[in-house]
Amino acid sequence: MGMYTELVCAFELIKETPSHIIETLEFMSGQREEHPIELPANKLFWEGDKWKWMLQTDSYYFDGKTHSEIENDTLVGGRYVTIRCNLKNYNDEIENFIDWISPYIQKDYDHYFIGYKRYEDDKEPTLIFV
Repeated sequence: MGMYTELVCAFELIKETPSHIIETLEFMSGQREEHPIELPANKLFWEGDKWKWMLQTDSYYFDGKTHSEIENDTLVGGRYVTIRCNLKNYNDEIENFIDWISPYIQKDYDHYFIGYKRYEDDKEPTLIFV
C-alpha cells in the first residue's frame, strides 16, 4: 500500500523567476491546463509523470485539506506560492521539488524557513529551510 508524506510550505518567488518556471508551478497546482512546453532541468521531471499532480495529491492520513496555488498580489506586489499536499515520496519527489524551486524563492536571510514535511508515521515534522 505505501506510506504518505505531507508537504506544507509557502514562499514568495523572486521577480526574475522565468515564465516557464511559473507556468510549470501553475500546471502542477492545477491552475493551468496546458502542459509546459519547456520542462526544467531537474531530477523531479526525469522520473515519470508523478510531478504533474504531486501538488494536488491527497490521502486520508493527514487532516489538512490539499490546497496548492500561485497568486499574484496586486496590492503589495510579488508572486506567492502556497502548497499543502501529501503523496508517496518514494523517489524523493519532495526533496527534488525543493531543490528545483529553491533558486527562485525570495530569501530575506540565509537558511530561510519555508515549511515542513511529515512522514505518515512520524510524530514530528522535518522543517524545510532553503
